[in-house]
Amino acid sequence: MSSWYGLEHAQTPSLALAGRMRESRTRPVHLLLGHAGDSCCTGVLARLTARGLPAYIVASPLAPPARLAWRLADDGLMGRLDLGDDPVEIAGVLVRGTASFDPAGWAPVDHAYMQAEMLATTLAWLAGLPCPVINRPSAALWYGNRASLLSWRPLLRRCGLLVPEQVVTNVRADARAFRSRLAGDGVAGAVYTPLTGGAGYLVATDAAWEGLADLQERSPVCLSEPHGAAHPACIVGGEVIWDGDAPPECRALAPRLHQLAAVARLDFLEVAIAPIRRGLGVVMVEPMPVLEHFAAPTRARILDALTALLAPFAAEADAVR
Repeated sequence: MSSWYGLEHAQTPSLALAGRMRESRTRPVHLLLGHAGDSCCTGVLARLTARGLPAYIVASPLAPPARLAWRLADDGLMGRLDLGDDPVEIAGVLVRGTASFDPAGWAPVDHAYMQAEMLATTLAWLAGLPCPVINRPSAALWYGNRASLLSWRPLLRRCGLLVPEQVVTNVRADARAFRSRLAGDGVAGAVYTPLTGGAGYLVATDAAWEGLADLQERSPVCLSEPHGAAHPACIVGGEVIWDGDAPPECRALAPRLHQLAAVARLDFLEVAIAPIRRGLGVVMVEPMPVLEHFAAPTRARILDALTALLAPFAAEADAVR
């Protein structure tokens, strides 16, 4: 089964693309690495189509009917991707997920091997593309893009951003000491988050703390200080897009959020800012932003900014017109 979704035929190219096509027999296209149910992919696809730019949503850019050829020589890496019998030039890629490999017809052990090979090859291919790649992944994000806030702490602190106090321990006395510190600052309870999951649970009563102690006999637990109402934002290229009317003190963090995206080497990043004991802190980092976390007007701004980042020459042509 083909893994290609979206446009069935090439759209009328812009003047900039037409000039490139006259110089090359390949057809410039944009790839949106994700799934057709992702509103981010479909929103960018609609905007590219409206600009006359061919684009595809793909679950895996290297699965049939695609054919990839690489040549590694002294003068560098040369690559070519064909969509069936149709040679294309990749004009830009938006990374919205890791490559998937259809398990149909494969034994589980063979599928696991092929999936690993597909992931590694796609990661290397994305790393070598000379075109714009939004969220060109590192190996850490490619293989574990749902990292917890705990793993983001070093980068957040490096950028001068506050983070809720957290404790990971299997020692009952340490958990009690954490509870006492929070209580001393007027905070009743802590948030327990499983190390293997993202859902948090408030631990506030004596019974809940006793239950937590039982868990600690079997595994370390992660405890965080609670936070106030969160204000979500997306960093898209050089712009921080807030959802609604974020207070000025949130907006003042924009330079540090830009720095966070830069040191993480991500063009598209979602964060949430909320009050904690010491001020405003980052309480969530999402390298695969979820549009549904934002109101409709904010989603439209995010999609417009993403499209301009993916196809800058088209955005320049729109500005001239």
